[in-house]
Amino acid sequence: MDVTAADLDQGQGVLIVGGSLEAWQLARHLPRATVRLAEPERVARVWANPLSVGPVTAEWLESEAPRVVIEAAHPCDTQTAFATARACAAAGLPRLQLVRPAWRPTRRDRWVPLRVAEEAPLVIPRGARVLVATGGQGLPVLRALRVFALVRLLRPHHGGYPPGIGRFLPGEGPFEPAQEARLLCKERIDWLLVPNAGGSGGKPKLQAARQLGLPVAMIDRPRRPDGPRVQTVKEALAWLTRQTA
Repeated sequence: MDVTAADLDQGQGVLIVGGSLEAWQLARHLPRATVRLAEPERVARVWANPLSVGPVTAEWLESEAPRVVIEAAHPCDTQTAFATARACAAAGLPRLQLVRPAWRPTRRDRWVPLRVAEEAPLVIPRGARVLVATGGQGLPVLRALRVFALVRLLRPHHGGYPPGIGRFLPGEGPFEPAQEARLLCKERIDWLLVPNAGGSGGKPKLQAARQLGLPVAMIDRPRRPDGPRVQTVKEALAWLTRQTA
């Protein structure tokens, strides 16, 4: 069945691979689109669209038969990004990446750029007190850090704490800069270890660090697949319109 421009405007034949806030925002504009999450969201959202959870594979795409795919996983979730790219290439489907802009430091920020999280022990001194916001995937790095690590996790972590000194800090947010500043002062934090996720959700801790003059070890985003890419929901909708032009 052919999909018209009017159909695409409503999301008919569109598959959104989610994981980011932008995926949810895009889905609100496309009520007939379907949504796929590689794994359950850390903070569950209410989706009005048909929703499924699981890997994106060529076989699964064949069974779903979308006409176009917009991959809007978390900016640092390159596993989902590459899996979607491979599946779309095998199925011969048009694919767009929706990836929000990275954070950029101001003159008042004290950021130390890291190519990968494993470089953290090279810049964070032994004995420092560190707020770690890398998610569960970043926990192995803590084995090499000889620091007190206050690890923020949005979901409960059922495994043991990595070797060293520290504890988990559960919390879902949203957080405010003043709230984050109080936490950093209360815990006598010296450093932050943060991936460059971009967006508004993680900004308060960076604003608090700026206010307090604390250094931030900022982990670069990993490389994403090649192919068309936009930064905003508005640009994604414009790309979608061009698919039937």
